[in-house]
Amino acid sequence: MNHLPWPKNEVFPPLEIPYLCSDEPEYDGLGFQDYPLRRGWSTPSNRHEWMHNCSPDTVAVRAQSWLFFGLLNVFLGRRFRRYEYIRLSRATNVWVLNTTVLPGRLAELVRSYGKGTLADELGLPDIQAVREFWNLAFLEAKVESEALTGYLNRSMDMKLMLVGLPISILLLSLQRMADRLFWREDPVPAMCNAGLIPARYSIWQMMESEWCRHQAGHLYNVNSPFLNHYLSGLPRGSASGNHEDCTWKVCVGNNVDEETYEPQHVDEVCSCRHMGPDTRLVTDLISAGRIPLIQISIRLGRPVFDVIAADRDTQYMSISHVWIGGLGNFRDNTLPQCQLLKLYDLLVELERFQPPEPSLQMFPTGTLRNISNIPDKLSSKFAQLKNSSFFQQSYRRISRDSSDGYSARSRPVTFWMDTLCIPVRPEHKTLRTKAIATMAVTYAAASKCLVLDSELSHISMNGLPTTQINAHVLCSGWVRRSWTFQEAKLSRVWYVRFSDGFYNPNSIENAGLEHRLYSDWNTDKSDAHQLGSEAIMWYHDMPPARLVDVYQNQGHRESLHDQTYRFQTVWNNLVARSTSKRDDVHGILANLLDLSASEVLALPVEERMKGILGSQETLSPGVVYSNGIKIRDLANRWVPAFPAAGYLSPSYGQMKKANGGYILDTEKANPVGFLVDKSAPRYGKLRIVCESTGTGQPIWISFDQEEGGPGVDFMAHGDIVAVVYVVGDLKWSIEHRIIGRGTRGARFALRGREGRMLHLAYEYSFAYGHETGESFFDNEDEYPLVSAERTPTDAIFHIDC
Repeated sequence: MNHLPWPKNEVFPPLEIPYLCSDEPEYDGLGFQDYPLRRGWSTPSNRHEWMHNCSPDTVAVRAQSWLFFGLLNVFLGRRFRRYEYIRLSRATNVWVLNTTVLPGRLAELVRSYGKGTLADELGLPDIQAVREFWNLAFLEAKVESEALTGYLNRSMDMKLMLVGLPISILLLSLQRMADRLFWREDPVPAMCNAGLIPARYSIWQMMESEWCRHQAGHLYNVNSPFLNHYLSGLPRGSASGNHEDCTWKVCVGNNVDEETYEPQHVDEVCSCRHMGPDTRLVTDLISAGRIPLIQISIRLGRPVFDVIAADRDTQYMSISHVWIGGLGNFRDNTLPQCQLLKLYDLLVELERFQPPEPSLQMFPTGTLRNISNIPDKLSSKFAQLKNSSFFQQSYRRISRDSSDGYSARSRPVTFWMDTLCIPVRPEHKTLRTKAIATMAVTYAAASKCLVLDSELSHISMNGLPTTQINAHVLCSGWVRRSWTFQEAKLSRVWYVRFSDGFYNPNSIENAGLEHRLYSDWNTDKSDAHQLGSEAIMWYHDMPPARLVDVYQNQGHRESLHDQTYRFQTVWNNLVARSTSKRDDVHGILANLLDLSASEVLALPVEERMKGILGSQETLSPGVVYSNGIKIRDLANRWVPAFPAAGYLSPSYGQMKKANGGYILDTEKANPVGFLVDKSAPRYGKLRIVCESTGTGQPIWISFDQEEGGPGVDFMAHGDIVAVVYVVGDLKWSIEHRIIGRGTRGARFALRGREGRMLHLAYEYSFAYGHETGESFFDNEDEYPLVSAERTPTDAIFHIDC
């Protein structure tokens, strides 16, 4: 797909997709849906026979001929010329696909629509006919591509993977083009509800390059085919870590073992001694409710430390790093001398570094001078800190005054780093918790944050485009850790250290990329711009931090919508990240939700998520639908023990506290309940037929109990209710099987009725076949067919707690 950019990579050149249709006739234009029937590939009784009655090589030819070239013909009409989309490869001297003309052709459609000539050019009576014509073709291509993905899950045929990639990318390009045309009108149903068809080849190439399985699977599921195609060509070095033991569900490559971990020297042959600040001075400050900072200077080639207390006028920098890089220490607040010398040089360089002024600066310049204006009604620790000794005591030096002469290299630098400023000895366990609880303010008050990642530190930015630099940061171990996520979000501005300089994601170039994501529809490179914008959206999609408002003197009260959005974005960012100590995640979650981390961490582990969720007036129903380990509390067994797999989509709406439980929002979302026959299997895959939907078609779901489920039938008696979220109109979704794509639900026992209200007791979450790695259409007849009754459309779902 050569209309999209490709990273600079000496190992993997730009991907070339073989052209397989030289012996195939061109699409006949007589109807996209029935094309396999006219070609004799399938029969009316089996729409997917075209991919099951032949070899994988033949399936690849048919898919390219119909789902790529045929779909291009439908959308471009008279503009389509097959020869424009193929070229002779200079590297292999064989014919390959060529999409360099695609952006220009799609831009021509946009201009024709603006002129009012699009329908005439496509030979259709009006623009409504164009919408319907495109909608049917796109829906059929989407459904068949979905089935093709299931076929690939079984065959893993390389040629078919290659063919599937441009089909996925073309579907996304056409979907974006339809958005440009019809954004002022009612959306095209199929093209808006289609979702994205993942490209299997991209994840295969990542695995060939020894990527972490969990990271590759996560990127495959959440990114567009554009970005995944680009990332699959990203060069990764050995410094990215050892991920041999990682699984599709969890990454352990960046975890460290407390018993065997040793701080690393700059050079493997180095054996310099460990050095650090006076631990007693650090602990004294923490005990007094202060935040300790380190002042380091170099004298006679050796680090010299002072310990000072942070004050409202203190200028200091913070350090954010992943411990797998060797800069941690579980036994003492020390590091090898060689690392301290290197850190000093980096901090001095960063202190002097003056980047271009960002156009989207998050904080005003300065440090804590505006802290006195924190609103009195601010919740939790921030309001308490306003009157604490941290802000009221004057700046004072704790250690001895070292006033003898400094060399140019030994000018003191003030910074905070967890390895040196959080006590780790067993006798300091309470102080460690206390120090962790103040990390949010510590990072928010720092003037700059230095980001250190072992992989990025070996990569030169020289000659790399902004998109590739952003992609390297996106895929780094630093981005994938829970602690560093908190540190990045709460910092005013942070700089990533590459081998040849610092990089600030909030730069002018990135601001331009984000702007183009929304406004640059008419450029011939809109797909490339979309890719570049998506590569930095991980940064802009971080949740809004309450401290941002504090430092900008914006003391407005958050609305329930704002709180829900912040909770969703915090959750979604944490589920994809890992930590060596899983219990620490509760403190991170508390910090980012403006709760008291010290109070949360003081609770028993089983009670922490109950406390955090109970502090929220509204929640996403996705919390209930999520899989993973649940707490062992009968009345609250829907509560996850940790932020678990499964993203909280804004489309799920909200559930609000009411009468000792939660009520699902049915105004802004579309939860649908099915009262399943009592004879239905308690577990396993099944198909539900609900006559009240008016379709006669089954909904294919899985009642598989997942990891962390209750393990027993809590509700052995009583009716079963399956509640799912449905995209758009239920009948339309079932007829077109949109309900099956990436949707989750939960199974409940019906405890009683109270007017329109159904009182439900959670049993466990369930998933659709697509999420379990199977095609929505695979072997349908093998699964039990169970009758169900749809709950009333005005039903109120109350989840009892």
